[in-house]
Amino acid sequence: MPIAVGYVVAHYYSLLILEGQRTIALLSDPLGTGANWLGTAGWEPHTGLVTPSGVASLQITVIILGHLLGTLLAHDRALYLFPRARAVAGQLPLLALMVAYTVAGLLLLYAG
Repeated sequence: MPIAVGYVVAHYYSLLILEGQRTIALLSDPLGTGANWLGTAGWEPHTGLVTPSGVASLQITVIILGHLLGTLLAHDRALYLFPRARAVAGQLPLLALMVAYTVAGLLLLYAG
C-alpha cells in the first residue's frame, strides 16, 4: 500500500494541484454559459507549488519513503507469520527487489 500511495503522489501531484485549482474556477460556470455563480470564474491557477525542482524533490522523497515503508511493513508481517529465522531469510529477496525498484525509479526520474 505505501508503494501505491507513493506512486500516485509521485505521478499525479502536479496534476492534482493545477487541475484542482482549475476545478474551483470551473465551479462558477459548470455549463460554460458565462455565469459566475461563486465568483471564482476568473481564478488562475497558482503555479508556485509546481516547480521542476520541487516536484523532483517530492518524487524522490515519496519513492524512497514508499519503498522503505513497504519493505518495513512486509518484514513486520513476515515476523508475525513465520519463525524469526525463516522470516528474515525470506525477506532478503524482498529487500533486494525493493532496492532495485528504488534505484530504477530514481534512474527513471533523473533520466527525464
